[in-house]
Amino acid sequence: MPEPAGRPPAWLWPAVAVLIALGLLTGIGLAAYVVYRHYTVDYTVTREEDGVAISKVVDARLDSAVDLRVSKLTGTVQATSADAGWGGMLASGLVFKAPFEADYFVDLSKLDRGDFFWDAKTRTLIVNPPDVRVDSVNVDEGRATLDQTTGLLVTRGAMTRLRQRASTHATQAARSAAATPSNIARARDNARVAIADLYQRPLRAAGLDATVRVRFKGEAVRNDEQWDRSKSIAEILAASR
Repeated sequence: MPEPAGRPPAWLWPAVAVLIALGLLTGIGLAAYVVYRHYTVDYTVTREEDGVAISKVVDARLDSAVDLRVSKLTGTVQATSADAGWGGMLASGLVFKAPFEADYFVDLSKLDRGDFFWDAKTRTLIVNPPDVRVDSVNVDEGRATLDQTTGLLVTRGAMTRLRQRASTHATQAARSAAATPSNIARARDNARVAIADLYQRPLRAAGLDATVRVRFKGEAVRNDEQWDRSKSIAEILAASR
């Protein structure tokens, strides 16, 4: 017998219930896998067949990126930390000095057609990339030149806390140094050279005698600057032939 008009068929609601149940089971299974993988990667000791713990990479992921490293800051950082320990009865402290480095990047993946400006009269291409950012701050504690612990009795737990806090303080200090206006300004100068060279090469290879200028987003534009946004780099190169 056909279903009355306007009423959903009798099989619809059981089918929907089955789909919802399958979705829930899939979601629960995926969540369980993520938790299991996180636990095994971060907290489970990897061992050989004889049970001996070994040094090896236990997890790795290769991500695509269009970041251009434009500068690097290197130096030495000093970090301190303290631990009260038993309400102050076993107070301890740690101070170390270690080399560090911080990289400056420009994300070229964010560039689109509207970020390139062409002045045919002066044959100038201006590129308008995102500003430089500080990234990949690394403190090499394995090459510490100074490593001093103070305290009458430093327990294993206290030492762990001291190390973690000192490492955090060292990374914060290195990142703050890298982000100072003077260092950012120098990184921008290096970025201008690197990005201009990157886009100058195809122009030069095409036989186009043009100048490339770099102006970061947010920088002021002179009133006398009039740029043509209607042409892509490919169209500029084609017009030069």
